[in-house]
Amino acid sequence: MNDWSRRLLKHVALGILLLMSLPACQPAPEAATPATVAATMTATTQPATITATLPAPVVAIAQSPSPLPDMRSFQLLNPTAQAATAEAAAIALISPTPEQMAIATGDATASPTATLTPQPTFTPPTLPETSANEHYWLIRPIPEGGTVWTDKIYPFGSTRGGTLRPHHGVEFNVPTGTQVLGAASGTVVVAGPDDAEIVGPEGSFYGNVVVIQHDFLYLGQAVFTLYGHLSEVYVAVGQTVAAGELIALSGGTGVADGPHLHFEVRLGANSYDAVRNPLLWLWPFPDRGTVIGRVSWPNGELVAEAPVSLHRVDGPAPYMATTSYASGMLGDPGWGENFAVDDVPAGYYEITVRSGSEDYTVEAWVFSRQTTYVEITLGLQSD
Repeated sequence: MNDWSRRLLKHVALGILLLMSLPACQPAPEAATPATVAATMTATTQPATITATLPAPVVAIAQSPSPLPDMRSFQLLNPTAQAATAEAAAIALISPTPEQMAIATGDATASPTATLTPQPTFTPPTLPETSANEHYWLIRPIPEGGTVWTDKIYPFGSTRGGTLRPHHGVEFNVPTGTQVLGAASGTVVVAGPDDAEIVGPEGSFYGNVVVIQHDFLYLGQAVFTLYGHLSEVYVAVGQTVAAGELIALSGGTGVADGPHLHFEVRLGANSYDAVRNPLLWLWPFPDRGTVIGRVSWPNGELVAEAPVSLHRVDGPAPYMATTSYASGMLGDPGWGENFAVDDVPAGYYEITVRSGSEDYTVEAWVFSRQTTYVEITLGLQSD
């Protein structure tokens, strides 16, 4: 092979080697960083739109509400079931008109049998004139927005099933430090600890306490309000206060078993034994009234601690119940009642007292911001 041929073969071989080495000279692909991989995976497996379409947690909460607090008179029944019950009761009534409201006497009357007669129309009668005995002269001693309704577990005159002394007032279940307001204008006659001046059954009973003598009389008698178990007192004896004026902060001093405001109305004297039911004095809420009554035996003797319940016939309403006053507790001198239920939604009601195995029921209308009075006489129990 001549020199030219050898040179040609050499160049061809070099060209082939050059072509084969070209891929190896390309820049290596950049390695994916962990952040890039994670971003790629997130974009692939978790689209951003998924989060936006997830149901809000509140939906699940609304479908599974937590239990209502243990306050019987504010536990609403199932509206559907309650409406059905009210409709059935309305059909069963023979003549649910105010003119037929009778005092329950003697033996309990058997419940009427339901018939196929048309359901009556519950049209309230003309609003009656306010009784001369009405005296809703006091505002709630707790500011709006707080617990302005009275406790229903330990009402005035109750012993809470024989476990406590008869209650001489009502309670507002508020935490320590809640503002306490004067219920009406008047002059402070007691302010501070009750260990020096006894205003309860014994010293240090109410702890820090305020008593106000008001600027008005009822049936010629002085009217006092008492505010007990206070944590702070902001007024002094002899000071005049206006309705709604801040006088103290609530607490749990004295014999209180927890923070709350104890509120009393005293008539004729600033005395522990001169109390009357505050429910007949506190201004009712709109569209609500007060049901009071007298439960007695045929000889006129009052029945102590009889269970009383209210059932609304013409629509749904909270379950409401109380007991008649314990022995020795006084009714209002104008009414002579021995039970009271406040904040009752206006409507048509059955008011029932159970005695042994018998129920005694009367029917009555409840009007907004007025008092409905009933009398129930129980028959003699058999041996």
